[in-house]
Amino acid sequence: MALLDDVRAVADLRVPERQPVFCLSQEFDAKYAGLTYREYIASPEQVVAVQLEVMEAFGWDWAWLHLDDTLEFQALGVGVAEGGENVVPCTADYRDFDCETLASLQVPDPRSARMPLLLDAAAGLRSAVGDTKCITGRVAAPFTAVTLIFGMQPSMLMMIDDPQLFADALKFAEEQAISWGLAQIEAGCHAIWLGDCNASLHLISPEHYRQWALEPCRRVTEAFQAAGAFVFLHDSEERLEGLRLQAETHPDVLSVGPGLEISQAIEALRGKQAIMGNVDPIAMLTDSSASEVAAEAGRQVRLMAGGGCILNSGECVPREARRENMHAMADTARQVWEIVGPRG
Repeated sequence: MALLDDVRAVADLRVPERQPVFCLSQEFDAKYAGLTYREYIASPEQVVAVQLEVMEAFGWDWAWLHLDDTLEFQALGVGVAEGGENVVPCTADYRDFDCETLASLQVPDPRSARMPLLLDAAAGLRSAVGDTKCITGRVAAPFTAVTLIFGMQPSMLMMIDDPQLFADALKFAEEQAISWGLAQIEAGCHAIWLGDCNASLHLISPEHYRQWALEPCRRVTEAFQAAGAFVFLHDSEERLEGLRLQAETHPDVLSVGPGLEISQAIEALRGKQAIMGNVDPIAMLTDSSASEVAAEAGRQVRLMAGGGCILNSGECVPREARRENMHAMADTARQVWEIVGPRG
């Protein structure tokens, strides 16, 4: 069975022949390749070269083209701070959250500003590896997108002060998210990492999630799935109540944050929703020994033997993570699956 068939098996809650193993390792990837993060994202060709190198070295089953959260918003006039050599670009100046500003915004051409960096990297990787790896692009889900355009605090206040304006902003963000994701799928992405961390239950209530975040996220998910892509939804959620709500958007696979015991997520969503996770990038991949990482990766893979799961880190892996720990995670996952998987 080919890799994409294994991912489909997971999404369908079946047992894959070969357990997919992912890692949110872009910052680590840059250091592994001997680059600053700024050098890593300097060109699509550099991104492709680094991803090919780390896929070869660790055997990851995907190329994760997150890059940074600002690509599609810089084109809207959102200010971006590049920071230091090893700082992922972030928002420095939000747009004013008012009717005039919102009315002035137009969904940007996906080839504008810095957006081609991701598109061209996706095309280059698809050309290089075909369907042997799951090339995964990145889109901010509508609720989180609104907070990335206008700021978290103004967005939270606007839900109360002017709910109609907030609803209108969500509609714009939904339109932009779909446009941006479809462009990545056309460029060669097999999957979209749909990030909605600012809609996790450590930031908003379950009631607000259902009122504001759920349906826009579901519609974006459906649009990408209709275009033939997998959707991996990531809220960095650490509460079962949140995971159950997020599962109602029907992603192909739902990512579990590192603060939740993975067995609880598997049990809560068994037979209902495929999940991925959740090796801790700090406590395990950075601060622990290789033997401790191997034990944790092996434990999680055994829990995943019933199908419907992908092994992944629970959040982004820092540059400081240990090479031997990354190898331990990937290598142990393969070895244990040979024992507990369908061919074991």
